[in-house]
Amino acid sequence: MDSTQCSHHTRAMELTRVENEMLDGTHGPAKRRAMQGLVQLGRAFGAPRMVEIGYAHIHAGMALYLDDVELMEELADIGAAMAVPASVNIANADTVNWRQTGAPEKLVRLQQRATTAHHKMGSACTYTCTPYWAGHWPTWNTHMTSIESTVTVFCNSVLGAKSNRDGFFAVYAGITGRYPLFGYHVDANRRGTQLFHIEAPLDGTTDYSCLGFHVGRIVGEGVPVFSGLPARPSLDELDALGAALATSGGVALFIVPGVTPPFADLAQAFGGGKLPDAIKVSRRDVDAVYDYFCTGTAGGFDIVHVGCPHASFEEMKHYAALLRDQRVHDGVEFWITTSRAVRGMAEEAGLLRVLEGAGAKVISDTCPISCHFARTTSPDPKLGVVPPPIRTVVVDSAKQAKYVRDMIRCDTMLTGTREAVETALTGQFVARRS
Repeated sequence: MDSTQCSHHTRAMELTRVENEMLDGTHGPAKRRAMQGLVQLGRAFGAPRMVEIGYAHIHAGMALYLDDVELMEELADIGAAMAVPASVNIANADTVNWRQTGAPEKLVRLQQRATTAHHKMGSACTYTCTPYWAGHWPTWNTHMTSIESTVTVFCNSVLGAKSNRDGFFAVYAGITGRYPLFGYHVDANRRGTQLFHIEAPLDGTTDYSCLGFHVGRIVGEGVPVFSGLPARPSLDELDALGAALATSGGVALFIVPGVTPPFADLAQAFGGGKLPDAIKVSRRDVDAVYDYFCTGTAGGFDIVHVGCPHASFEEMKHYAALLRDQRVHDGVEFWITTSRAVRGMAEEAGLLRVLEGAGAKVISDTCPISCHFARTTSPDPKLGVVPPPIRTVVVDSAKQAKYVRDMIRCDTMLTGTREAVETALTGQFVARRS
């Protein structure tokens, strides 16, 4: 598409001088390509103009798809550079400690090519779905962009930043520092659509994950507002809640009055209008999610996995406390996934020594559903990727359970974090205790 055609397509959008210069190629081919894509996106959603963003969480370039890596290399070769701070989403391999996951070396080398491209573009190679635990913490009213639904919902709902669920357009937004004004970038859209009153006791991230999965199935792409929570959720519990909402539904924003900026109460959460009738959530509803994701057999699992979304430093401390002076059962594969930044903090604090000394594998950059275990990818046959036969994965996250089912295509056993660790230690599945 040439610049004349692009100018024709922008008549419905008001662009600044600099944005028009990006579009006509004054600032180079990378910015031109990126702005072309963003203008098309904006026109599709009726955006009147662009907004300046302050942060981007962008696509890694997935090594299971050769063309995907080559696209990132092509952008780097034509001079693409991040105009704002940019973190990189999860990848298909732990590019540093890849041998402990059994990843094919050819896959890892290809993933490392994507890393080289990101270095050229000035991206922070975080390779995580929780870049906020790695220090990327966009503040209230910051317009941003994210390819990862967990990042979108956390930043919207906990930090008060403004983001849509963006896909590859996050890369283009990072290159230009711009994004079309629509969706959750518009204050009028940042309002509750349904009210959920929680009548269930909740304890820990897995309970909040199950709550989110239950509510997400009801609310779809709406904005759930929560009342009646038994206590102010921790950051990790809010993270688990949002990740599950974004998995079973298309949720990009939830509201907990008194937690989600700037909503102090239910009236503000619904824009001052009449409050809708509350949908009550019982403990039975939460427990039903545990039951839904327990389809395997107690003694027939292949992997125990915690750290979905990627674990925070606080969660790493919790795992270490549960594993200290103990040993993972012989023959049990126990994965803890986290960002390389949190892994580094855990190493400095002496936690990594405890975790690995107990027999856990602390893995960064990827996770079971994003690595070579996935059966729903279309890898280049030259990579030698043959997904291993996996019967059952024990998890402590409803999000991970859903995607294990969909991508690894095996059974799951969902339980609490403490019980998942106990499962790894005993070699027998331990169900969540009330």
